Amino acid sequence: MSEVKIVEVDEQLHAFTNMRPGTRMVAVQVPTDRAVTLHATVNARMLQRVQIWDAEGRMHFEWEGRGEQRTLGAGSRTFSNPPLLIGCQSLRVEHWIVNDINVCADSNDGQRRVLIRYEDGGDVPVDWDDTIVELTWAEPAA
Repeated sequence: MSEVKIVEVDEQLHAFTNMRPGTRMVAVQVPTDRAVTLHATVNARMLQRVQIWDAEGRMHFEWEGRGEQRTLGAGSRTFSNPPLLIGCQSLRVEHWIVNDINVCADSNDGQRRVLIRYEDGGDVPVDWDDTIVELTWAEPAA
């Protein structure tokens, strides 16, 4: 899973993402020569926010919402400045908290898929489906 990693927000990342230093987000190395499709769903009572930036600090997508198995947002784009940096937060009382992260990546039938699952800490037991972000793209032809 070298193209996907959980990174700690340092001062440089904080400067253009506004994520708090010391929190975590996901970095995904995506191709620059073909479209990447993103789809975010929510299954939580607390308001969830997903933000997606490129390596130069441009925000490409920002979605917010709550509900049961509801699509927060979807899009497809070719990115020129990977990696994508993906942050997910939940609104707890008056403060945004950074959600816990679980990531996996796989390939199947010529498609690369990265699945990022978030837990907002609200419901027990932990269910890892408060917010789910899926990225897919075609793998290069052999």
